[in-house]
Amino acid sequence: MIERKLVRPESLAEALGQREQYQKDALPIAGGQSLLVLLRNKLIDPKILIDLERIGELRELRSVERKAGGMMIGAMNTIYNLMSSSEVRAAAPILSQAASKVGSTAIRNLGTIGGNLCHNEPGADLPPALLALNAVVELRSKKGTRKVALGEFFRDYFETVVAPDEILCNVEIPQLPAKASGVYLKHAISSEDLAIAGAAVVVVLDGEQAGKVQEVRIGLGGVAPVPFRAIKAESALRGAALTDAAIREAAEIASAEADPMTDPHGSADYRRKMVKVMVRRAISAAIEQSERNGNGEA
Repeated sequence: MIERKLVRPESLAEALGQREQYQKDALPIAGGQSLLVLLRNKLIDPKILIDLERIGELRELRSVERKAGGMMIGAMNTIYNLMSSSEVRAAAPILSQAASKVGSTAIRNLGTIGGNLCHNEPGADLPPALLALNAVVELRSKKGTRKVALGEFFRDYFETVVAPDEILCNVEIPQLPAKASGVYLKHAISSEDLAIAGAAVVVVLDGEQAGKVQEVRIGLGGVAPVPFRAIKAESALRGAALTDAAIREAAEIASAEADPMTDPHGSADYRRKMVKVMVRRAISAAIEQSERNGNGEA
């Protein structure tokens, strides 16, 4: 029987001190929805668990009052908070969409945004949406604070850039352009499963040239070792006329950018084909949403 020690810091400073003290021997535990599964299956073996439950600072969720605007989301905010918060729905509706598609009610009630990102499980719903939102994560240690763009945060399967003495404390979301619209879609065996292919699209229609895209961001999950932005597909669509052919071409390019694995849920070829479908649908839905809201008017 492996004996583990549970420490329950009362403040972030105390938690960072413990992280520095124990280094690789310790892991922070947030909602526990992912970490406890790994422990039960003996896939990890930390000697110390640092429980972040009592640290109120990590539960903050607020608009950022500065020139650039945006939101600051504490790492201990639950998936349910992201789904139900009126602030999140107003500032980043695509994040609320993605949160609503995460697992079961129990997982949404207990799982946290910080835990979801640090676990970095293939097919997770939040990363594609946060990538499309240009999110940045704030990592703290006793030595200081560093900010990492989410596109540089994921390293490999279940791996991130978080150092042994760091804790992910906040997720920052820059303010979206005024005429932006976003959609997250996933393809899965059941609604509670991880995505076989997940696509998050943020579109800004050109306010001066009707029928053209000013900016597009495409975040993909479940179709590569880590979630990623389909940069080539974005470039192909940016400034293009909004024809069905252009959307299909962008979806084809996104599919070529994917690097999926084969597993019991789907082959690599099947996942690539689903990228085409999900990206095409997400782009079309985002454009329709924008036009419905009057964002495409010159």
